[in-house]
Amino acid sequence: MSGVPFLYVNVLALFGFALMFSVFMAARKTTEIRAFLFLIIDCLTWTGGSILMRLQTWPGVPFWYYVSLLSIFSTEFLFYLFLHRFARERGNLLLWIFFAGTVLLVPGTITGFFLAPPTLIYGPDGSVLFTYTVNWHMVFPCILFVGVIFASLLLLLRMAREEGGQPSGAWILFWGGLVMLAGNMLQILLPGNIFPYDTLAGVVFAGMVAFALYRRRLFRMTLAISHGLLTITTVSVYALLGIFFVRPVQSFLENVVGLAPDLSVVLVSVMLAGALLVTYTGMRKLINVLFIREEKQNNRLKQFSSDVTQSLSTGAIMQKLADVVQEEIPVEQIYICLPDGNHFEARYSANPLNPPTFSIDRDSPKIRYLQEQEPYLIVRDYHCTPHAISDWAAEKELFQRLDIACMVAMRNGTEIIGLMLLSSKFRGRPFGASEIGFLETVSSIASMALKNAGLYEQMYREARVDPLTGMYNYRYFIEQLDEQFTACGQDGLTLMYIDADDFKLYNQLYGVGEGDIALCRIGEVIRLCVGDSGAVYRTSGKVFAALLPKQDSSRAQILAREIGVRVVDINHVRERRHLKPLSVSIGICSAPYAASSAKELMDNTDLATYNAKQSGKDRVVVFRGATDMSAQRLTERTNAIVEHLERSNGAERGAVGAIYALTAAIDAKDHYTFDHSKNVARYAACLALAVGLNEEQVYTIYSAGLLHDIGKISIPEDILNKKGALTEQEYSLMKGHVNNSIEMIRHLPEMDYLIPAVLGHHERWDGGGYPRGITEEEIPVSARCLAVADAFDAMVSNRPYRRGLLLEDALMRLEESAGTQLDPHLTTIFTQIVRSGDIFLPPQVRRHSAAPAETA
Repeated sequence: MSGVPFLYVNVLALFGFALMFSVFMAARKTTEIRAFLFLIIDCLTWTGGSILMRLQTWPGVPFWYYVSLLSIFSTEFLFYLFLHRFARERGNLLLWIFFAGTVLLVPGTITGFFLAPPTLIYGPDGSVLFTYTVNWHMVFPCILFVGVIFASLLLLLRMAREEGGQPSGAWILFWGGLVMLAGNMLQILLPGNIFPYDTLAGVVFAGMVAFALYRRRLFRMTLAISHGLLTITTVSVYALLGIFFVRPVQSFLENVVGLAPDLSVVLVSVMLAGALLVTYTGMRKLINVLFIREEKQNNRLKQFSSDVTQSLSTGAIMQKLADVVQEEIPVEQIYICLPDGNHFEARYSANPLNPPTFSIDRDSPKIRYLQEQEPYLIVRDYHCTPHAISDWAAEKELFQRLDIACMVAMRNGTEIIGLMLLSSKFRGRPFGASEIGFLETVSSIASMALKNAGLYEQMYREARVDPLTGMYNYRYFIEQLDEQFTACGQDGLTLMYIDADDFKLYNQLYGVGEGDIALCRIGEVIRLCVGDSGAVYRTSGKVFAALLPKQDSSRAQILAREIGVRVVDINHVRERRHLKPLSVSIGICSAPYAASSAKELMDNTDLATYNAKQSGKDRVVVFRGATDMSAQRLTERTNAIVEHLERSNGAERGAVGAIYALTAAIDAKDHYTFDHSKNVARYAACLALAVGLNEEQVYTIYSAGLLHDIGKISIPEDILNKKGALTEQEYSLMKGHVNNSIEMIRHLPEMDYLIPAVLGHHERWDGGGYPRGITEEEIPVSARCLAVADAFDAMVSNRPYRRGLLLEDALMRLEESAGTQLDPHLTTIFTQIVRSGDIFLPPQVRRHSAAPAETA
């Protein structure tokens, strides 16, 4: 081996190529990496063939010469293939032409037509020189080489021009190609040359190509250098030193310096150990200097990825993204923009003193660049490219005003999920390759997190927003009502229902499409009037709700009147003059003055809205709360309410007429049920007045009392009048009268406000009632009043199978049922007003037991 001049250069080159191949085999296989791997394989074949040829290994010098020469002739094509992939060219015509030319060179190469195998010349010291004879036939490969070199040069210049000053690798590849060309020219043209310039140039060229790939961030340097690789490299260097330098140094020490053989061996060993220590220490420091930052980046990226994958809030993700970028890169300001229609709207600013108030158009030249070229844009370098010619003046001014130095696209495939804009670094320093790589990686992680969060927020919004009007829906209204009621406390919360008048008729006259347009206009009026003072919801087909925190009923009434006037103004639009006029009925209730719970607030507002409807529509009614009963007896006030209902006219008269028609139907089938319903209605109305409910609630309770057993029309008479105990099947059938009542009432016009009272009058305070099994104050107060009145009248009334209880016995049983079956507070008040004589009792109610018969 010592007879082959400069063989160590070839060995070192082979080791370098093998090292590059192993590193890039572990990298992510992009088209650029695959093309580079082909080029490295070619260099390995070329260098390995050259070494085996110089060592005259079997099957002989000619064979390994042709292997090496084929590899050399293939290098130019493979280099152009790599450039083609690196530049991301689309046209393949030249690529195929150069491939065909390279294939055509094969027969002339393996036959020695272009260049014959070398002649071996042995020197007196046993060394071997390889001499080559060049003939005119080499002009054919040279023509192909010149074409490939010229095409490569044009491609490199175009890449460099398009990239401007960006460190993406075009200029590195350009100089690497020149080094390769110079090495091969020296190898051929220098007379009597024995140094392998071509091999050395090949190593330098491959290293520069690898560096260009690193600058484009197609692989990470941690793949190229690690502790294991450091050990292998150190051992290899140590072995080469032992092979090529130990013997010459030892000979120099013995022959020139005159040292004894034993001493020279010791000294050479010390020198070799020192060289090993210096090599290992130097490489270790190199790793610490070059790659400690990359390790920190990896740790930050892992932590960031873990954090954002656990978040479904775009705001939280944007904040975490800005924080991790500012930890890594010293920039003062970061803006994050998210897509909104045809723009990217600025949604986040890392500096709260500079809120985001701008947008970037999707058709911007910068956006097109980010879609078609790199996922990042250095503004200073971008201005050196042809893309900057089409830049918009307004956008240039925006970037200058905000001092934007870098723009990164958060991409999901070809879709841009968002943009991140970074201001200039402190002291105006440029963005390094590792920083750009970090931005690309962190943006890629953030893009997936933002997309998932955006989908979640979209689903969350769709689940809470009415698709027709764009307002919050009933589900979200219920959530917010409970939250606001708790949050406002004694500060007050006002609820307003806005009900479109005669909207069923409107839809029948003009169709659902026109009805939807009208609803949207009404909703927009409400939203504009309410503004920032509250939130607006669409709670059902034609009903809107407005929650007004910390507002009293007086201010809400002013707002309601404004809404009513503006809704009427809709009718004055020319295209609407032929349509039925729109109007709304509005009910208002304020807590805590007129409601002690969120449910009571809803019920009272609903009742006020009903009264607005019954009073002629297109008006505002405020639920006033408790009525002062000190001036009148309960019986007199109840009589006044009943008389008022009987004298009602208009729409209210129609509802009352329907009620009395149904009670007459009950009377026709079962006179007891008819009398029972009238008694329950009066008892419950008196109780409602006694506990301080207002007239609207008393009207509702009285009407519900008349109809609470209307469903018994469907129960067979033999069950209704059965003297014995009901069987389980008969009792189940009897319990069905509640649902039957609801089914009948729900088809009556404007009578649905009675449903809660009728539905709940058989519920129990302890939750053991039917049909829903609700407990305590979950049961509407109207239903609780009916339950007390229903139980009392059932106990004091005569039935075919038993006689009614004495009054005091019935009252005692009511008191026993308080807290289990009946509301304890309402039961106490009811027994008090009965005992005090403030409630009218029918004559058949037995106050005392009959006198005993005289004995003889």
